[in-house]
Amino acid sequence: MEKLIKSKERVKKFAEVYTPEHIVNEMLDMVEDSEPMRIETTFLEPACGNGNFLVKILERKLKLCHNADDIITAVQSIYGVDILADNVKESKQRMFELICKMVMEENIQVGNFLKPETLEFVDWVNKKIDKDERCK
Repeated sequence: MEKLIKSKERVKKFAEVYTPEHIVNEMLDMVEDSEPMRIETTFLEPACGNGNFLVKILERKLKLCHNADDIITAVQSIYGVDILADNVKESKQRMFELICKMVMEENIQVGNFLKPETLEFVDWVNKKIDKDERCK
């Protein structure tokens, strides 16, 4: 079960209640109904909390990325603000882990180095990523 609050004290003092994942997805779907997601679209989350919206926006943008430049553009166009430092730290960590997971899924693999045909590395600078393989 998703944790929507860290403590009753934080709710009382800061009105901190996190948006559940299914609501985040529904809201982003509504936005995409009127304006399709693009890598370069700028998003600002003025009360980012632990990053629920930021992470889902980044996930959707990463699915559109074809190379390292796209990934950088996707990340650089997402902004978040929160009054609590621990929330900002958690948001950054979650987004960092998402990017690392995507890259490591491509760069660290099972194979036999002596049989190159068993390996398929992504050249993040020059080669396009197979759209069916990104953001598994």
